[in-house]
Amino acid sequence: MTDLTAVSLFAGIGGFDLALTRAGVRVVAAVEIDPAARSVLRRQFPDVTLFEDVREVTGHALRAAGFVPRRGIITAGWPCQGNSAAGRRGGLADPRSGLWRDVVRLLADTGAAWFIGENVTGLLGVNRGQDFAVVLDDLAKLGMGFCWRVLDARRFGVPQQRRRLVVVGRAGGDPRGPVEVLLEPEGRGGDSAPGGGGRPRPAALAAPGAGDDRGRVTPAPVALRGRSSGSQIEWGEPGDPAFTLRTPGGGSSYPMVATDVVRRHTPLECERLQGFPDGWTAGQDDRPRYRQLGNAVPVPMAEWVSRRLVAVDARLAAREGVAA
Repeated sequence: MTDLTAVSLFAGIGGFDLALTRAGVRVVAAVEIDPAARSVLRRQFPDVTLFEDVREVTGHALRAAGFVPRRGIITAGWPCQGNSAAGRRGGLADPRSGLWRDVVRLLADTGAAWFIGENVTGLLGVNRGQDFAVVLDDLAKLGMGFCWRVLDARRFGVPQQRRRLVVVGRAGGDPRGPVEVLLEPEGRGGDSAPGGGGRPRPAALAAPGAGDDRGRVTPAPVALRGRSSGSQIEWGEPGDPAFTLRTPGGGSSYPMVATDVVRRHTPLECERLQGFPDGWTAGQDDRPRYRQLGNAVPVPMAEWVSRRLVAVDARLAAREGVAA
């Protein structure tokens, strides 16, 4: 168990919260504006202080909730609508993706030791890369050393192709800590394969009841992937990972699966595709569950990053003479 504390901004249904908790970090506060997602957080993390609007949260309020900045991690999967290929690509000018400015404000207000950011890979190219340059420049102005990498959820034991941009920053301006977190020596080129802290076992779509308490599933004999696009349905090969889960509406579709018939994935299957324990979002209608799971960070991928950060922090703390 580490003495690191954490705050999750744009917490959703708690993907980072769950990952950090599994890594031994004490999550003390979460910020989420959607009331249905907040109800999931309240049920799953009853001891965590919940805030509603990131624009109204202050560094003082986070410290009062138990956040210890010099031993603290702030995570932020800030809204991606302005960066996604499915949106209008407004980038930081989009009011939702523009909430990045509140992430910067809270990092400055608290002086947090670590930062983990997650977004769609579209952020790399929106406005010809200028918006991502702003994100990195903001971290540099805060005095953080940083590293970024594109990770794919299918490399972390879930049967879903989901590529996400992950940025890790550390106070003090030295990028070596973040580099140690994301660019592990055992990794291969391209998207990361899991390394360090134990490798998750591969998984595929499973029959109901096949999941365990860590959200892993037993491989099914056949798992086809598909998605509806207008009047067409696109298919992968048997055993391929599912296409990326998306939020219903706005032109995107529910994910599809083929066994004896073509049908939507169930919310339970979507929970497994994202690496959540079975029933994590239960107790509400299916539509908000699909929306929440489509917006979520894959838990095994977030856990891999979290465990590596904890291990690197312990090494750096010992080297720098800080109690860890």
